[in-house]
Amino acid sequence: MSLAVGELLGGLITTLVTSVVLIILGVIYFAVTLIIINGAAGLVLPTQVLSIDWAVASAALLATGAILSGALERK
Repeated sequence: MSLAVGELLGGLITTLVTSVVLIILGVIYFAVTLIIINGAAGLVLPTQVLSIDWAVASAALLATGAILSGALERK
């Protein structure tokens, strides 16, 4: 009986650690995407300033699309 409880707790801890790591990687991916969008906007529109609201919205859409497409990929 204790072996089943140990396996259950091990699986729960593994799931929690994996979830935290994936959240951290998602935030890092979002930050990198935001930097790329700001840099590209500076190259394309050098005389205008990109509003941070639009930059964050663009980075959020791109990051969400990339993460979902990676998760839903058929193997």
